[in-house]
Amino acid sequence: MWPKADLAAAAASVNVDPAANVFLAPYAGPYGGVPAFDKMDLAQLKPGLEAGMAMNLAEVEAIANNPEPATFENTILALEDSGRALGDLFSYYGILSGNLSSPEFRAIQQEMAPRLADFQTTITQNAKLFARVKSVYENPRTKKMRPDQQRLVWLVYNGFAHDGATLQGAAKERYAAIDKRLAELYTQFSNNVLHDEESYVTYLTKAQLGGLPDSLVKAAASAAEARGQKGKYAITNTRSSMDPFLTYSTDRKMREKVWRTYYDRGDNGDAYDNNALIAEILQLRDERVGILGYENYASWRLEDRMAKTPERAMELMMGVWPAAIARVKEEVADMQKLADAEGATLKIEPWDYRFYSEKVRKAKYDLNSDEVKQYLELGKLREAMFFVAGELFNFNFTPVAEGTVPVFQEDVKVWEVTDKTTGAHIGLWYLDPFARPGKRSGAWATSYRSHETFNGERKVLASNNSNFVKPAPGEPVLISWDDATTYFHEFGHALHSLSSNVAYPTLNGGVRDYTEFQSQLLERWLPTDEVISRFLVHYKTGEPMPQDLVAKIKAAANFNQGF
Repeated sequence: MWPKADLAAAAASVNVDPAANVFLAPYAGPYGGVPAFDKMDLAQLKPGLEAGMAMNLAEVEAIANNPEPATFENTILALEDSGRALGDLFSYYGILSGNLSSPEFRAIQQEMAPRLADFQTTITQNAKLFARVKSVYENPRTKKMRPDQQRLVWLVYNGFAHDGATLQGAAKERYAAIDKRLAELYTQFSNNVLHDEESYVTYLTKAQLGGLPDSLVKAAASAAEARGQKGKYAITNTRSSMDPFLTYSTDRKMREKVWRTYYDRGDNGDAYDNNALIAEILQLRDERVGILGYENYASWRLEDRMAKTPERAMELMMGVWPAAIARVKEEVADMQKLADAEGATLKIEPWDYRFYSEKVRKAKYDLNSDEVKQYLELGKLREAMFFVAGELFNFNFTPVAEGTVPVFQEDVKVWEVTDKTTGAHIGLWYLDPFARPGKRSGAWATSYRSHETFNGERKVLASNNSNFVKPAPGEPVLISWDDATTYFHEFGHALHSLSSNVAYPTLNGGVRDYTEFQSQLLERWLPTDEVISRFLVHYKTGEPMPQDLVAKIKAAANFNQGF
């Protein structure tokens, strides 16, 4: 094995007892332990971060100062096994940042971001540690190890070399200073966007609801009431609220206002404006990779990815870009023609695109998106995803009894994932479906624990996060075909995590420009006949989607592809 650091002493050096800090205490409870999301206390976060860094640095020092010759086990695997407490803390940190952000959290985040960057630089620029990693990397015995072990050695070595481990003197110091400043800028950028998403809400009167379907009107009324504006209708600054409004609203001025509010996030010329931050980020990125000897940021970023070079990435892009541009021009021309035929004296602008695109879709394919939504109820779509996961991966999803597994918000639900044949436990799946103040926009998948076996088997805790508009009590959640596709897409990422069989945690995930493959693959099962006939049923009657409507959806499958 390898020398173990005294983690309790390391935490005590910053006056923290790890067992008494919810963010550092080992996961407890069923299923191999689960995060105590219901016990998160912001007052413990900063001390937890400080102690977690101290503990991890103590582990790193023990590895770097090991008097034994460097081996795969006492260096590479020792690094794999280090930072457990801090890694678990970052599962909580991700929730506080992405799902439940608050001004109080953001103040801690802004303060700690440069310190976390310093901490990471301290590890990557530890000369003794890198010498040991390099020794294993260059050892001829490494070539005789299992392929996954060779891959792990390469990733660890490349991670150090790619992040300034070979630098000396002034270059090393400047690189560390840039990393620290970039951490501040990235954090401020994200928090500025989140501020504008939270703060800018468009309130409508009853007279401004023209064209909106009842489900959206009820959801907007509920959102306004939740914000103390009973009697009004709130279009929140998220895609899940904006997109249907832009699709159906007949009030062009309000469409423009809602569109600008969303696309002007971080660009309002106020204290939360990101333009100066962007300029500084670009300048520092360029300087940073220049210190490492790269011509530009893209060359550095792509070196360890499938594309390898900016030239290859641009070759791929330009293979589709001209055709996409040409298609968009055709689509806008179709919209303009329809608007002109209706007597609308306007030139198609971005806030008109979804509204007139919907009209063109109906004219070309006799397809009404609102009619399709009647068959896209969120709960049934979830059942469809579970069915696909069962057919493809032999997974079974069973709801976990409320109170068994802690959650961070009442809308979050949890399912146990098991093997359909053997009943063997595979992991847990968390779902956080609805938008709320403090939650970042979009949809994403993440894991609170990844699969590994090298130091005891650890089961996956996967999650999906969406921003669907929460309905009024008793109302269904009906979503668009595009949103249903995204729902399947993000579930594909979760299934990727749940399907993992790797021994080492670093090997989870894959390279960034490949990771969308599995999610895009899962999208393909939404429009299959079996999924449509079984799960795309009318939310009121339970009747399956009529075949003529199915035919229209398939006929229009490539509609709007330029956009």
